[in-house]
Amino acid sequence: MNISKNQIDNLNATIKVELVKEDYAERVEKALKDYQKKVVVNGFRQGKTPMGIVRKMYGKSVLVDELNNVLGDALNNYIKDNNIQILGEPLPNETAETVWDFEGGNFEFLYDIALAPEVNAKMSKREKVPYYIIKVDDEMIDKQIEGICKNNGNMVEVDVIEGDEYLKGELIELNENGEIKEGGIKNEDASMSLHYMKDEEALNSFKGKKVGEEVKFNAVKAYPNKIDFAAMLGVNKDLAEKAGEYYCFIIKEIKRYVDAEVNEELFTKLYGEGVVKDVADFRARVKEDIEKQLKNHSEYRFTIDAKEKFVKKNEDVVLPEEFLKRWIVAVNENVKAEEVDRDFEAYRGEFKWHLVKGAIMREYDVKVETEDMKVEARNIAAAQLQQYGLYGLTDEQLDGFAARLLEDEKQRHNLYERALDSKVFAVIRENVKLEEQEISMADFEKLFQQ
Repeated sequence: MNISKNQIDNLNATIKVELVKEDYAERVEKALKDYQKKVVVNGFRQGKTPMGIVRKMYGKSVLVDELNNVLGDALNNYIKDNNIQILGEPLPNETAETVWDFEGGNFEFLYDIALAPEVNAKMSKREKVPYYIIKVDDEMIDKQIEGICKNNGNMVEVDVIEGDEYLKGELIELNENGEIKEGGIKNEDASMSLHYMKDEEALNSFKGKKVGEEVKFNAVKAYPNKIDFAAMLGVNKDLAEKAGEYYCFIIKEIKRYVDAEVNEELFTKLYGEGVVKDVADFRARVKEDIEKQLKNHSEYRFTIDAKEKFVKKNEDVVLPEEFLKRWIVAVNENVKAEEVDRDFEAYRGEFKWHLVKGAIMREYDVKVETEDMKVEARNIAAAQLQQYGLYGLTDEQLDGFAARLLEDEKQRHNLYERALDSKVFAVIRENVKLEEQEISMADFEKLFQQ
């Protein structure tokens, strides 16, 4: 194998890769043997097809696949070993003719690469980046407590229907005269939610009723959704299509969802016994939880402002734009060249930030460890669970959720990128001056409208 680099200018270069049979022959033979074990050809049992036939049928396609694998490894290793800083990934040269010498076994490939320009990633305390601290007011606390109470409520039996209850009872199909239909549908264990009833007339007919009373109503109008209708009848969708409109519902049970009360029972459920002593203590805890949530908002805004500062700091840096436009189209099959031309200003900022981030990583020796990814996973788990009203989770519980996230390969990649960003922005935070500003939530939201 022979690999060489040709510098075209400060931003562009080509890499030539020349392969001979020794570079790929072993890999091709191994791949063909794997094919031989799996392939099924008429007249031969699986795994017993002669290699000559396998080679004739699959030899060229296997060769091309393995050449691509060898090329990918060769390019990546060459770039890494020679510490070549690039943007994007190598692209096949559009003008050079690729040499495909299948008879002799010699191949020659030419790739274009974009060389990363140097950027200014220097930092000092003389540089200022705004940092917004969102004020937590009583209205926020009240709203959060309202949500907590809703999420932690219970179904309780009540005597009279007011219009938003959950009912259980017996459902009987009626004929057009309002009498029990012979051979009609009968569901002795029917249930329905009045909350999802769509017909006002039907809903009003239930209001004020008690256990033991019966209500006649048009069920088709009440539940126009075919799935909901079939579920109430206790039949499949096909039978529901043939069912009549009118029914009698004999009420056996009335239940209403009641929000949790702000009391010791709720405190214990959320935080454990004796941790929160009274309402004032509870409100303080809620405020603390809101502050943690809002800190994430503040951090997110900080990342935007920090990125903008460094991109503006490098506004004179010239990028290999023609290559980058080609690369964007090449790796995004749904993106057209004219769209890239139109939106390249946004791409330009992202590329410059990518360069700055890389420079910070090298300058400050930023590395991501498994523990860093675990922290990100815990934060994600805590945020997701709090959306469902689950607070005060133990470290053991959070570790369990985090472990499950880390087991997923795609999630691991996302967690790595999150952890990397966290560490890069931590470096920025340490090395610039943060201009802290207290701000209301309303004014904070306006920042994203500018």
